[in-house]
Amino acid sequence: MNVIPKTITTTTLAAGASVLGLGVLSQPAAAIDLTFLGEGITPPDLTNLNWTVEGRAGSQGFADWEFATEEDGNNQTTVEQLNWDWQNGQDVLWLLTWDGNTVSFTLDGETIAFYQDNPPAKSLDAFYLWTRATTKSGTVDPGTKIFLEVNEVNGIEVDPVSSLATAPVGEGNTNITKNYFASDTSITSLSGIANMSWLESSPNPNLAEASSRVGLKIEGFSTSTSVPEPGTVAGIVAMGMFGVSSVLRRKKA
Repeated sequence: MNVIPKTITTTTLAAGASVLGLGVLSQPAAAIDLTFLGEGITPPDLTNLNWTVEGRAGSQGFADWEFATEEDGNNQTTVEQLNWDWQNGQDVLWLLTWDGNTVSFTLDGETIAFYQDNPPAKSLDAFYLWTRATTKSGTVDPGTKIFLEVNEVNGIEVDPVSSLATAPVGEGNTNITKNYFASDTSITSLSGIANMSWLESSPNPNLAEASSRVGLKIEGFSTSTSVPEPGTVAGIVAMGMFGVSSVLRRKKA
């Protein structure tokens, strides 16, 4: 089966966890919330991290790629590629990771990546999910769908967010859905499913070499008001306590 194992849910030490003697009372991982920012137009105060993960119908076998990592921009440069033979209605499990320089995308044990020495920003805390379906006779019939969903962030289950495009009636007509989301936690990984489906009487877009007429994209962004990591919060609190102590010492003096 074309399946990627689910990532293991991790736990983190909550800020302010109780300290008992020399031991630390660990807390379950905090919930992560994804907020819908809008559709279509890039919301303000987002910095594009300059990478794209793209999926598409491509063509059967190794004639053309179905997934790729790319440098973002007007002249997108494909960096690494992998092939995938889409099956009607199959949930394809995927994993995306970001370490501040490299975006990696894993599908069925294969990984493709894109590295930058100096990305526009290091933190990833927003992204868009983009889907497109364009009708073409004999290649993409009306009702053909492409679906993209995120259901885990940093290995922790979240309320799913998604994008869905359905090929409309009319030769050459296109349906595009581009949904933006922000996380209240810095993102190191996203995982979810992709699904391409078509009516039983319709052509398989992969066999029909539909290429990007049926496709999806994921792009990462950094917000201008990123939420500090727990370690950062602890540092801020410590500095605040130091400041208070300094004031009290001056008053006593």
